[in-house]
Amino acid sequence: MAGGTQMLIDTLAKKLSPENIKLNTKITALKEVENELSVETSNGSNFKADKAIICIPPQLAGLQIKFSPDLPDNLTQILPTVQTWMSGALKFVLEYAAPFWRNNGYSGMLYSHAGIIMEMYDHTNFEENKFGFTGFLSGGASAYSQEVRKEFVLRQLAELLGKEILNPVSYSDKVWTDEFVLAGNQIIQRPHQNNGHPLLQQSYLNGKLYFSGTETATAFAGYMEGAVISAMKISDKF
Repeated sequence: MAGGTQMLIDTLAKKLSPENIKLNTKITALKEVENELSVETSNGSNFKADKAIICIPPQLAGLQIKFSPDLPDNLTQILPTVQTWMSGALKFVLEYAAPFWRNNGYSGMLYSHAGIIMEMYDHTNFEENKFGFTGFLSGGASAYSQEVRKEFVLRQLAELLGKEILNPVSYSDKVWTDEFVLAGNQIIQRPHQNNGHPLLQQSYLNGKLYFSGTETATAFAGYMEGAVISAMKISDKF
């Protein structure tokens, strides 16, 4: 995508007034008060809303947000079991000054059951002025420090693509099991378990509360397409 996927967020943000975008504001409670919702945050702020749309992973919403009155029992039982796509994954990015692998006739795509890298793709941008790879590491790699993970990544790639791989402009990786994805909960679930569940398609708190986000999508759940599909479905309700 030209400009990178961050362009999606930046473009949407430009359509909103800056004062209506609250960053680093964690919701802790949603309470129905007469004909509106009271939205409470961890820093003590309180907002009023006609409706609320939750787009964080359902599992995280169920763990970290207090609802009043309580959500139906069948929904509260489902929320912790909705698999969060990317949870537990280790994603890495390597950047290089030039696409030497392309010049040597390699695609940059890799699948492996042997090394620390399980999956990798050429991640050169649309404009072709930034070059590199992105991919996923084996689950056990989270036990290593980032420096050790980098060492193993470069060692594996050097055997395949040569010594030029040993001099990246940058290396970064991310263990996706954290407070923003699973709140430390590492229960192993089936891929896409309960994604798009019928209970996530309904409204709650007398039509004031909705669930959206890619895990709620009935098609392409877990992927960017799923996020777009769920957003369009919610927007059609208003």
